Amino acid sequence: MTDELLRATVSVRGVIIDSRGRNLVLQRASDGKWELPGGRLAVEEPVRRGLRREITEETGISVEIHTPVATNAWVNDDEEGRFAVHYKCYTSRRNVDISDEHVDWAWMLPERARRVLNDPQTAAVRAVSKRPPTGRPADQSLSQD
Repeated sequence: MTDELLRATVSVRGVIIDSRGRNLVLQRASDGKWELPGGRLAVEEPVRRGLRREITEETGISVEIHTPVATNAWVNDDEEGRFAVHYKCYTSRRNVDISDEHVDWAWMLPERARRVLNDPQTAAVRAVSKRPPTGRPADQSLSQD
């Protein structure tokens, strides 16, 4: 039995795929690092609703949310627990309208995205990239809240 359980803020991120198989990545204004779109859930906010809200706020695009592809938990530099879930998402939109949280955006092939993202987000892109390359995988879209 574990004596101390992780108390964590939950965040959700989208591995967003366009019609050409590229992933959307955003460059943060705070430190210039690249990340997948997403963010923290509000108290009692349904997961997929929170992911859709975060993606819309940060990019201005709508997405079709599919299955979770990766998770990770950690304690940050401020000793705060974090838990992240990465979802596979699709969009037909190519133009992005970023929020003030970001200074740039790019549609990158998975190989390039994996070179600029941190390890957990790279693992999420890799998990999606291992899926069948032709057409959409047979998993179910998770469009409900």
